Amino acid sequence: MPDIAPDTVVATLIRLDQEPGEVLLDDEERRRAERFVFDRDRRRYVATHTAVRIILGRYLEMNPLDVRFASGLRGKPRLANASGDLRFNLSHSEERALLAVTLGRELGVDIEYVRSVPDMFGVAREVFSPLERACLQEASSEQRPDVFFRVWTRKESFIKALGDGMHFPLTEFDVSAEPSAPALLLGCRAAPSEVGRWTMLELPSEPGYMAALTVEGSDFEVVSKSYQRT
Repeated sequence: MPDIAPDTVVATLIRLDQEPGEVLLDDEERRRAERFVFDRDRRRYVATHTAVRIILGRYLEMNPLDVRFASGLRGKPRLANASGDLRFNLSHSEERALLAVTLGRELGVDIEYVRSVPDMFGVAREVFSPLERACLQEASSEQRPDVFFRVWTRKESFIKALGDGMHFPLTEFDVSAEPSAPALLLGCRAAPSEVGRWTMLELPSEPGYMAALTVEGSDFEVVSKSYQRT
């Protein structure tokens, strides 16, 4: 794995369509895996959590099974037994997961499989700002799924970085709907001071997926990697 530092964010794309060579789960994770009805969902869960333990274990220089997790006030996962200030965030969709890791900075990541969304405009009315809804409306029918998930992943990465989950009003901040722009977080009526606190980026991903990253501060480098099963 690449070296980790306060000025480096490592974003690792994890394939979930193969069983890991070795399953590394704690007792609670094994119980959760056993509760899945469909083998596909169990495989994805096992592959995700095994890879996360391996990657974090390498950075912490500990056995993957010794990595312990806890939850913040709003439920954001964190490391419970890290000697340093390693931070991470995880997202998964269909056959891919995305893990972002850094030191000393809050961060949030989201990956989504681009697909048809029933009642897309109804969903957008609930979670998109007026500016974002206008961008979706103006897009052609062929472009709308990409626009929808581009906005969705950027908004999700922001609220995950905040650690507020769905408690933060999603309609009260604006992200860009363009593939690239000088700034992707355009404004935040609910908390104007947050705009200058965060840097939002679109991450490269495989065809059919959209991914976004929000990181506290600036002046950092993003290193994108792919995880191969062991």
